Amino acid sequence: ILPGRFLGLLSSTPIPSTMSSESTFERLTNNILKSADQIANRIEEGFAILSTGKLPGEEGSHQAEQSGDGDPLADDDQIMMEMDEDMIGSPLEGIADSVLSDLMANQSGPQTPMEHFDAFRSAITWKEPFIMYLIAFQVITFAFCLWVSRRGGGMVPRLVVMITIGILVRCAELINGYGARNWESFATQNYFDKSGIFTGLMLCAPLLMDCFIMLTLLIREASNLLIQVKRMEIKKSREKKNSEKTRCKKSKAKTKKED
Repeated sequence: ILPGRFLGLLSSTPIPSTMSSESTFERLTNNILKSADQIANRIEEGFAILSTGKLPGEEGSHQAEQSGDGDPLADDDQIMMEMDEDMIGSPLEGIADSVLSDLMANQSGPQTPMEHFDAFRSAITWKEPFIMYLIAFQVITFAFCLWVSRRGGGMVPRLVVMITIGILVRCAELINGYGARNWESFATQNYFDKSGIFTGLMLCAPLLMDCFIMLTLLIREASNLLIQVKRMEIKKSREKKNSEKTRCKKSKAKTKKED
C-alpha cells in the first residue's frame, strides 16, 4: 500500500520542464509513473481480494445502489474506460494483469507433495466397485509374483509374469484412452485424464513395483547360488589338497620301508 501511495504522489507531482514542448523523455517518464501507479493499485486490489474476498470499492458501490444516488454501472464503465485509455501505449502494458494472476495462482491449488497426495486421495471414490476391483487385482498380482519368485520356482514362470506386466504397462496409453471413452459404463466419474495420472499411479506403478521385487528376489537367489557354488569349489579344492598330502605321506612311508 505504501509503495502505491508513494508512486501516486510521484505521478501527481508535475515534472518541470524548461522547454515549451514536453520532450520524449518526460512523456516516457510520465507513462512509466502512471503504469507503476496502476500496478500498485492492482496489487493492492489483489491483496484486498485475498484477505476479504471483496474489491475495495465494492462496499461503497452497494451503499450507492441502496441510497439511489447516481448510476454505479455508469461510474464503473467510466472508470474502466479511463483505465483502458491510460494503459494504451504504456510500455508496461499487461504487467499489472500478470502480477495479479500470479498472486491468484500462488494462492490456489495444492503446493506441497502431501497436499497433492491428499487432493488425489480425496478425488477418488474408494468404495465404488471399479476401484475395489482394481485394488483386488493389484493384491492378487502381488501375491502371485511372490509365489512365482519362491525358491525353486524356475525361470520360465518368472519371465512369463514379467513379460505380461511389461505388455500391460506398454499398453497403458491405450487402456487410458479406452477408459476415457467408456468410463460411464464402469465408474462414477472420469478418472482417465489426458496426462494419465490415474492410470500411472493405480495401474502401472504397482505392476512396476511387482517387477522390481521379482528382480530383487531373483538377484538375491542368484547371489546365494553363486555363494554356494564358490563354497563347493573351495571345499573340493581343500579335499583335493588333503588327498594329495595323504598320497605323499603314503609314498614316503613306502620308500622308507623299502630302504
